[in-house]
Amino acid sequence: MKKLIALALTLMMVFSAVSALAEGVKIGIVTPDADHGFTGESVAHARAEAEALKAAGVIEDYMMGVGNEAAKQIERLDEIIAWGPDAIVLWPIEGDQLRNEAQKIVDEKIPLIIYDRLIENFKGMSGEIMGDNVAIGNQMGEYLLKFYEEDLKAGKTITYLLFIGDASTVSKQRTQGMLDILDASEYKDQFKLLQDGFQTDWSNAKSQEFMENWLTTASSEDIKELDLIVTHDDEIVDGIMTVIRDDAALENLRLITSVGGRRETLAIFDAVEKPALVTYFFSPSMVREAIRLGVAAAKGEEYAGQKIEGQIFLIPTIEIDKESKADYEKSQDYIDRYSIAD
Repeated sequence: MKKLIALALTLMMVFSAVSALAEGVKIGIVTPDADHGFTGESVAHARAEAEALKAAGVIEDYMMGVGNEAAKQIERLDEIIAWGPDAIVLWPIEGDQLRNEAQKIVDEKIPLIIYDRLIENFKGMSGEIMGDNVAIGNQMGEYLLKFYEEDLKAGKTITYLLFIGDASTVSKQRTQGMLDILDASEYKDQFKLLQDGFQTDWSNAKSQEFMENWLTTASSEDIKELDLIVTHDDEIVDGIMTVIRDDAALENLRLITSVGGRRETLAIFDAVEKPALVTYFFSPSMVREAIRLGVAAAKGEEYAGQKIEGQIFLIPTIEIDKESKADYEKSQDYIDRYSIAD
């Protein structure tokens, strides 16, 4: 059974993960492809981390490949395997389609670290590392119960829309984590989803289009009574807010939930009285931890004080709303996220 280990993104962890020089160590890195948004920032952080480790003599070299389709990622992985890495860090665009290639890496006896999107029921990798999506969902559910406490006690039904990211384990875990909390409460029957979740593919434009279409096709009663919008990402929220920011028909909409801690999204809500925003820290800089874990696996070292034995390393989240925003903006997490963004 896999051991779940919560992590903190601290300098102490960095030094413990890559403390000794790794002469001759070569690291392969494969990520989705993007030049903007969350994924674009993540790719930049991955490259910056690999360059920093190489400059410091922690690794000899690295090979990085990107691909926004499983077939492209497989091509990049084959090139890296032929190059002869001591470990591979893989951020799979689609877990099931990368299963055979991941098995090939394992069969080649190359330590494999899987980041962010899991390959479900896959065995043999050295380790997995991701943001704690279940905890994000759990905290979101707890926040909703507290935010709507008076309404729920009064017997009111809370109607909501759901904008998911995609069909990956990330979205499944965030949604189910929230529902687990709501369904375990005495108010589980008072939360009403008005329509099946919109799959946005993490797109600002798609989110905007879905919101526009819903406002066009929904009944005036549903529009008036909408209490809540649940989303999986700050950029999704940006698209939604483009549509609803000045929509007087949404008179009961009081809260939007999100994931990210993106400064541009937080700034939008500084300028409006309602709805309110609660978002959960999930940073592009987290990919740096995956690369550090890959280095430790290549060297046969422990990571964060633990032997690397196929377990999931979970990166914790921070809850951010108007009350906690100022503290968040002073935090090391915020500094790390925007260390290379400008």
